Amino acid sequence: MKVMARTAILLFAVTVLLTGCGGGSRIRTLGYFDASQQRETVYVIPFDATLVPAELGEPIFNTFVDRLNSQRKNTRVSRFMILKEELKEVEPAWLTKQSYISGDIWGFVESSGCCSTEMKVKSRIFLYEAGKNEPSLEVSLPLDDFYEHDRQSASAAKARLGGNLARLLADAIIKKLTP
Repeated sequence: MKVMARTAILLFAVTVLLTGCGGGSRIRTLGYFDASQQRETVYVIPFDATLVPAELGEPIFNTFVDRLNSQRKNTRVSRFMILKEELKEVEPAWLTKQSYISGDIWGFVESSGCCSTEMKVKSRIFLYEAGKNEPSLEVSLPLDDFYEHDRQSASAAKARLGGNLARLLADAIIKKLTP
């Protein structure tokens, strides 16, 4: 029985690798975005994490912002700053004059079997340029991962999934902002 379970896990891992970790990622440029323009601050609005455990949603956002700031030397952005106020408390006229990033994380699902658990999560982020009401970039990224119960804890597997998601999302933004 263990041999069959390990074989199934191996086949799943190979399938995931061949399909690019779940496939379905989409990056859409929705207009012109001038990456060569110097930007003092790009604001980052905390992600809406609907039906996502707090131990996954908040670390994804924090890692995302940390990665943006660690990679900003590749861009013409002086800093990425978290917008501390609730979005409903922010003056819409002020926000429209800023470059900012917003996003959602949703659809977290865990499917456990006898020996392993598969995890799936969906995400979407938007990059808005100052003076525009519509985003210049949309990144949609579903991501999945799995872990074997006897090799990794659930919390470590969630941390790995969240770290990978944050890195992929941040890298898509940095790539768009790199001249």
